[in-house]
Amino acid sequence: MDAESEARRAERQARLARHPYMARTHKLTELVARGRAATARGDFERAYQDFNHVLGLDPKNREVAALLVDARRKHDLHRAQAEVERGQQMEMGGDFAGAHAAYKLAVSLNGDNPEAAFQAARVGRELAHDVNEVRALAQRAVELKPGRADYHLLLAHLLLAAGQKKQSKHHYEEVVRLDPDNAEARAALKKLRWTFT
Repeated sequence: MDAESEARRAERQARLARHPYMARTHKLTELVARGRAATARGDFERAYQDFNHVLGLDPKNREVAALLVDARRKHDLHRAQAEVERGQQMEMGGDFAGAHAAYKLAVSLNGDNPEAAFQAARVGRELAHDVNEVRALAQRAVELKPGRADYHLLLAHLLLAAGQKKQSKHHYEEVVRLDPDNAEARAALKKLRWTFT
């Protein structure tokens, strides 16, 4: 190919690249690639922004809609875990109200995180927050991870305080089943036996 033909070809490509449809297509392709790369490196916030931008330009793109949902879910899971860790740091620093807020934010981001639900319930109980909300959080932790004695113990205490002796007895018994040496649960069961006789 001679120099004149090469120059015409380069000029034609440049003109096509400036065409609104081609520029838009190129922009969409670039944003999708950048979003995928961000997802691969764990930068879910960046991925979410890029995929959201694509959907703003091309609302009917189902593939990107699915990528956006996935990026949002991963972002929320990652953020929820970070909030649990932040709550633990705040607690160690003596900021219990801040820790409680972080744990509750973690629960709102990921309702299937048993540790977030447990910590929010535990600190909420210490801060004398709404007993029904605290009990619901403790119940959620037990439902998500029934093999944790400490989760059952907290729920048993909350149920007992609410006057639900039969339900609390069930959870104290579960604590003893999971942790036979748990003196706190054994003592509570002993007291409960006296009230049932």
